[in-house]
Amino acid sequence: MTRQRFLKGSGVLTAFAAGAIFLGWFTATPKSADAYTISTIVTAGCHEKVTTDALRAVRLDPATAATAAPLPADRNDRALIDDLEFSPANDMTDLGGATLLVGVRDNDLKGRDSMDLSQLPLVHGDPSAQREHCLRGANELEPDGSKTAVDECRAFILERVAQALDGLDATTGTPDVTNKTSLPLYLSLRHGVNALLPTYYVRIGQAIHAVEDSFTHTYRTPDGMQITVVLDWVDEANGKLVEATDGPPHSSEMDRCDDPDDLRAQKRKLATAAATAVLRATLDPSQTNDQKMAAVGAILDQYLTYSPGCTFDNNWCDAPEHKLGNASLIGCSVGGPGKRSAALGLAVFLGLLALLRRARRRRRAMVGLTLLAIASLFPSNAFAQQEASPPSAAAAPAAETHTPPPPVTTPVKEPGPKDPSRMALGAYLGGSGSYSYAAAAATLGARLRFSRHWTFGLDAEWNPWIAINGRTAVRAGAFNGYGTVILRLPLAYEKFNLRTTANLGFSRLLIDLYGAPKGSMGIYAGLSPLGLEWKISRLFFLIINPLNFAMPTPQLSGVPFSYSQYRVTIGLEVYGG
Repeated sequence: MTRQRFLKGSGVLTAFAAGAIFLGWFTATPKSADAYTISTIVTAGCHEKVTTDALRAVRLDPATAATAAPLPADRNDRALIDDLEFSPANDMTDLGGATLLVGVRDNDLKGRDSMDLSQLPLVHGDPSAQREHCLRGANELEPDGSKTAVDECRAFILERVAQALDGLDATTGTPDVTNKTSLPLYLSLRHGVNALLPTYYVRIGQAIHAVEDSFTHTYRTPDGMQITVVLDWVDEANGKLVEATDGPPHSSEMDRCDDPDDLRAQKRKLATAAATAVLRATLDPSQTNDQKMAAVGAILDQYLTYSPGCTFDNNWCDAPEHKLGNASLIGCSVGGPGKRSAALGLAVFLGLLALLRRARRRRRAMVGLTLLAIASLFPSNAFAQQEASPPSAAAAPAAETHTPPPPVTTPVKEPGPKDPSRMALGAYLGGSGSYSYAAAAATLGARLRFSRHWTFGLDAEWNPWIAINGRTAVRAGAFNGYGTVILRLPLAYEKFNLRTTANLGFSRLLIDLYGAPKGSMGIYAGLSPLGLEWKISRLFFLIINPLNFAMPTPQLSGVPFSYSQYRVTIGLEVYGG
């Protein structure tokens, strides 16, 4: 298609429709109130960065270096750390550092996959959990809504700090590695688990998340030390925010930690200082737990106190944060979901309208072509004879009856090589890629063609697994060995045959995963309900299985573990003459 034809013809409409529908879907993608973002494949790890800087500072402080020292990780703990959905800094890969970061992320995830857009909005939109992010709840209305929200946030932080202190050794004040808390956690390959992790670092991480969020979910005094307004996410997400009573909406532009201006640089530095102070106070070996709680209370008085006087009537004291808005498409929209839904509806309507206009033109053309084709089926001289023959009173003589000749069958040569019918030995070499749980597979096998319809085989397969959003991208995965049964449906006058393939055997784990040690062995099952084989020659067949379901389950004891895959498989079968 030339550029002129594209601009004048249907190419513009097609492009416009596709673009409009995509834009509508993108702007309607569920948003989340992460405040400082957590690390995913599409967002920067702000919470991880701030928390890492805080723990690093405490570990370098002589007063707390011993109590904040890295915690040793056993084989199972190491498997968990290696399978995290994010990449901790090198000095945060001990059990203590990794658990602290997991605890910080928990407020946003609650055991969900960090890319599960169907579940995360439910977590962030939970009205009872807004205090974990220093956001105001649905009933925290002006004129006292901000103060109530600050009090709720402080209460949550103090609750988690008290629980964290219970996880310290009573004598040394160091985190007790035997005192553990079960935390739902989603891992890159092991997926959903209930991980037993040191209580202190789990709970102090959850408290620090709220401390850090208090700098991005609030408007503050010019020195950044006191809160003037708390933002609203729940009402914005429900599309019913009234700023005069609910407060300003959550702003995605405040979630950035790359210091784009002095205001956000100041907020990040203060968030880091506050998180560092909480860690230092709770890990101070010279203080009792009561003294540590009092010290944390003083820190909150320093960084999380409410300063009254900013209202909707005075434009929230002309807060500079109020001018940031939501410039990013990835984040929370100022207009709320109602406007995003309207954008989606408008975009889809315009896209469909363009497609319908194009289809209508094509339909008119097809009707015309169909009428011409029908007319061509009737001999033109029949109409001419009717017009030329004058009417006659006498009846026309009866037409002679002729018996049609018998049909003649002409044999047609089969295209391509003929399917062999005798028994033969062969080999198979194939490769697969999974588009559900990401994985690859390389397979080598033997084949026995028993008849034109049945083939049997033995296969050995290396099945590496791929962590799309993990610390280690490609892992060794599993070794699978299985028997194969193939039901072939030969198509005599086509170059392709159809086939159904089933596999059953064993699966052996080649890596350590949390709760599933290397060497664990279980079962393997696979099915390709409909595949194609291209008859390249009498001996060579190209095999294409566009839908291949594979389920290696290398651990059956304890908590079973399987890594199910929907694959596309391509291979080559070779048979003897």
